[in-house]
Amino acid sequence: MRILAILCMAIFLSACGSGSGVDVYRAADLGKNGLPKSSKKMSLKGEKSVSPAEDQYLIKPGDKLSVKFFFNPELNEEDLIVRPDGRVSLQLIHEIDAAGLTATQLTEVLAERYSGQLKNPEIAVIVRSVKEPPRVYVDGQVKSPGVQEIVGALNVLQAVTLAGGFNEDTAKIDEVVVTRLGQKGHPFVINLDLVDAIRGKDLSQNIQLHPGDFIHVPRSFW
Repeated sequence: MRILAILCMAIFLSACGSGSGVDVYRAADLGKNGLPKSSKKMSLKGEKSVSPAEDQYLIKPGDKLSVKFFFNPELNEEDLIVRPDGRVSLQLIHEIDAAGLTATQLTEVLAERYSGQLKNPEIAVIVRSVKEPPRVYVDGQVKSPGVQEIVGALNVLQAVTLAGGFNEDTAKIDEVVVTRLGQKGHPFVINLDLVDAIRGKDLSQNIQLHPGDFIHVPRSFW
């Protein structure tokens, strides 16, 4: 578990070092979908705002998809399994990469590919079932760092409780950091003051988690 958590942090730090950089937000900066309120404004012209469920989950091999064609129902696929190589097979366009994309991103790819085949390719991709349950990662000054499965809804304090709770003498719980993937898979950071959440002063700090979130509880050095 420790190795997995370190690997996830290494991936995040690598993203931080990229040219695009990583934005830092507070709980108050997030919209109801758990993404920055300004994310829609920062989107490129022509991009559609997407729901958190569509934006956060990356399709994986073994997942079951439905592909709906609103004006060409004869092309519908109800039980489309993502193969181990990450690809799916569809009529007219044959094979296409699906793994690593969100449902929204795959919809956009399919609409582009079918634009040469169909007059009006209105398409919806739905993830019907996933091979593995969604997870979050808890690291730092907690008693049992590691991976936690999301069953229903899960907030930060619940995830910490599942990780055995804070290390009382060393956890700096007023500077907890959550790393999350935003639109198009770009990571951003959320700074949280869980002291205020625990005391009931600001429950908005105890945010709901998204699949793939990385929660880090830093060490207090005083």
